[in-house]
Amino acid sequence: MDLQILKTFLSVAQTENITQTAEKMNFSQPTVTAQIKNIEEDFGVLLFERVGKRLYITDAGKCLVPYAEKILCAYREAQVALDGFSYDHTIRIGLGTAVASYILSPILRRFQHQVPDVSVSIEHCFDIPIAVAGVLANQFDFALVHDVVKHPKLLQFDVMVERLCWCVHKSLYMDYGEDFWQYPFILLKENSLYRKIYGPLFQAKQIRPVLEYSDSEAVKQAVLNGFGVGVLPQILVKDSLRNGTLVEFVKAPVLNITFSLILHKDKIITKPIYVLLKMLDGLRIPSDPENDFTAYLQNLAKTF
Repeated sequence: MDLQILKTFLSVAQTENITQTAEKMNFSQPTVTAQIKNIEEDFGVLLFERVGKRLYITDAGKCLVPYAEKILCAYREAQVALDGFSYDHTIRIGLGTAVASYILSPILRRFQHQVPDVSVSIEHCFDIPIAVAGVLANQFDFALVHDVVKHPKLLQFDVMVERLCWCVHKSLYMDYGEDFWQYPFILLKENSLYRKIYGPLFQAKQIRPVLEYSDSEAVKQAVLNGFGVGVLPQILVKDSLRNGTLVEFVKAPVLNITFSLILHKDKIITKPIYVLLKMLDGLRIPSDPENDFTAYLQNLAKTF
């Protein structure tokens, strides 16, 4: 049964007047009459009786009134209870790399200013497979990763290329000078993506790191403590380079890391998610036309 019919019934029950109900609910009189007839046919009883020009509610109609009120009240309570689960109220993001939080921070500030009623829930994943599994299971609306993900149910778009900086604490730089190959090195462990990028350089020089860590933040802290040279994303160390705490080796090999966004091909994109994705597109690098983030967003825009 359409809940609107119950609302119409309660209005007629209160006024005992078809014309007043029609004006109040912005319906035509035949529409109100048809709705009352539908509900009478549904229950198989007469709810109102016309005597002359007057309309009177029957005992059956009086019996239905409290039930109709309870049904509409329960519906409103359900709306309130489920309101917190609305797609438009929380955006869930998985981070397959800790560095992605640095990329997101300025964008999230803009997003909160533009869409203040929507919260963002961020989960740091231990590795990229966890982020991928979260997107596939709809635990995340999308995820940011720093490796190529190949899965038939996923879309992947490059959003940013970040330069890797060879940097060292200024006090250590005063001791060793410009020849960075003479420094002790602090690197990520061999199974990490960054290590795969710069690992061959160290193998060719037969250089072993003095320290190895599983995450970039730990490498950064070791570099700040003066243990050696680290090869880190620029966004992670830009403040320390700017204030002079760290020194970058400008003649070091040029290395880049690509950050990308993954989401399910069948994911329903709400307007708030679209707004956030549009902001991420502002970081986008030129990419393969067959994997164009901007074109994807342009198609999405047509659905709103």
